[in-house]
Amino acid sequence: MNKYFILAVLALSITKLNGQTEINRLSLNEAIEIGIKQNPELREASENINAAKGRFWNGISLPQPELELSYEYAPVNSSLSNYGERTISISQSFEFPTNYFLKGSKFTKEEESAYQHFLLKEKGVVAKIKTAYNKVLTKQVLLMYAEEYLVISEDFFKKAQIRFNVGEGTNIEQLTAKVQLSEAKNKLGITKNELANAFSELNYALGYGIQNYESYYILTDSLVFIELRISIEELHQALEVTNPQIKIAEIKSGISSVEKTLAWSSLLPNFNLAYFKQSRDGDNGFYGASFGVSVPLWFLLDQRGSIQEAAANVSISEAILLQTKNEINLRLKNAYTDYTNNQQQLKTYVEDILPQADEAYRSSFKSYDAGELSYIEYMLVKQLLINARENYISALFNYNQTLIVLEEIVGKNLNELEN
Repeated sequence: MNKYFILAVLALSITKLNGQTEINRLSLNEAIEIGIKQNPELREASENINAAKGRFWNGISLPQPELELSYEYAPVNSSLSNYGERTISISQSFEFPTNYFLKGSKFTKEEESAYQHFLLKEKGVVAKIKTAYNKVLTKQVLLMYAEEYLVISEDFFKKAQIRFNVGEGTNIEQLTAKVQLSEAKNKLGITKNELANAFSELNYALGYGIQNYESYYILTDSLVFIELRISIEELHQALEVTNPQIKIAEIKSGISSVEKTLAWSSLLPNFNLAYFKQSRDGDNGFYGASFGVSVPLWFLLDQRGSIQEAAANVSISEAILLQTKNEINLRLKNAYTDYTNNQQQLKTYVEDILPQADEAYRSSFKSYDAGELSYIEYMLVKQLLINARENYISALFNYNQTLIVLEEIVGKNLNELEN
C-alpha cells in the first residue's frame, strides 16, 4: 500500500466556534467505538438477536402437558365424595419428531439473520461516523484557507486604496478589491457555519442527542490519500461472502426452504400419550394408558394450501436473493468507477496541479520581491494556489468517501483485501 501523507490537519482553536464549553480529543477509532456503544439503532439490533434466541426455545418446545381429575357416577343430590369412579390422568401431545429438528433449523437461521441485520446496521453506523469525521477535518482545513484568503483580500484592499489615493491605481482596481474582500468575509462565515454543522453531524453519528451538540472535539487524525491496489473482481468475490444484505437474503431463502419442508411434514401425524389412574367403587388398583394419532383428513384443504403457499415463498425468496445480488453488484460497479475516477483526480493534483501551483507561487514571490511583478499579479497567483489547495481537499474528501462506500458495500475493511 502506498500512502501519500499530503496534509496534516493543524490543531485549530475550536473554542472560538460558537462559544462551546467542552473540548475533547478524539481519534477516528475512538469515534467508532463510541458510536457503536452509543447508537440506539445498534442497541435495537442487538436486542433483536436476543429476541431471536428466545423464539428458538419457544419454537422447539413441546405443548404444555395436561393434568386432569374427573369424578363420575356420583349419585344425584350427593357430594362428589360419593363418586363411583375417579380418574387422574396426565397427557402429552407432540408433533412428528422430525418437525422439531426442522423448526430448530428455521429458528437458528432466523437468529443468524438477526445477527446479519446487526452487522448491516453496524456497517452503516461506522460509515456515517467516518463520513462525519472526515467532513469535520475537511471543513477545518477549508476554514484555515478561508482565513488565509481573507488576510490576502484585506491586504489587497488596503494596497488598492493606497494606490488609488496616490494616483497610481484606478477606481476599478479599488472596487474589485472591495468586492473580493466582501466575498472573502462571506466565504469565511459560510465555512464556519458548515464546520459547526459538521460537528453536529458527528455528534449525531456518535449517538448523542441535542444536549451534546455544544460538546466539540479536537480531532487527532488527519486527511490522507491512501492509494489501494485492489481489483473489482476481488471486491466481487469478497462481497459474496461478507456483504450482510446478501447473507440476509440467502438466509431468508434457506428459511423458506425449511418452511416448505415443514408444510409437507404437516401431512405426518401428531401424537398424544396419556397415563391415568382410576378408582372404582372404593378400589384404587386401576390404571391405564392411551396413545393417539392425528389423521390429516382435510389435507386437500388445509395442508394443500400451506404447501402451495410455502412453495411460492421459496420462489419469491430465490428471486429476491438474485435481485439483491444484482443491485449490490451494480452499486459496487458504480462505486468502483467513482473510486478510480477520484483516485486519478487526486493523483493529478499530487503529481501535477499542486506542484505547479507551488512553483508558480514561489516564482511570483521572487519576481514581486525583485520588483518585476505587480502586487495584483502576485495576489492572483497566491489566490490560485489557495484555490488549488481547496479543490484538492474537497477532492480528497470525495475520494475517501468512495472508500467508505466500497467498505460498506463489501462489508469488510478494504485493507484486508489488498494484495
